[in-house]
Amino acid sequence: MVIGGWVPGQGRRSGALGSLLLGVHDAQGALRYSGHVGTGFTDTALAQLQEQLERIETAVSPFAGAVPREYTRHARWVEPVLVGEVEHRQWTADGRLRHPSWRGLRPDRDPGEVVRV
Repeated sequence: MVIGGWVPGQGRRSGALGSLLLGVHDAQGALRYSGHVGTGFTDTALAQLQEQLERIETAVSPFAGAVPREYTRHARWVEPVLVGEVEHRQWTADGRLRHPSWRGLRPDRDPGEVVRV
């Protein structure tokens, strides 16, 4: 999955990364929002990832098309240059991940390679 942004956390994660906003490229090469993931992180991984994301922040969403308002309200957008591995149960009918869990960054993958198959 391509990381397109993140949302600050609440509660125990207040002031830190809460969840990542993820996407995949469609047949035309546009990055489409495919869901968010907020579980599967260690505290160390959260801190390191937030530091990386803050360095590549941008003012506009990298996603083509709509992202649900509950995420855009507090989203911090990033350049879509990082790829992560996410385990999930299935894809929903509207192209979203169901029950995603973070597995880690994939520096060996190019964001342009990330397409839904």
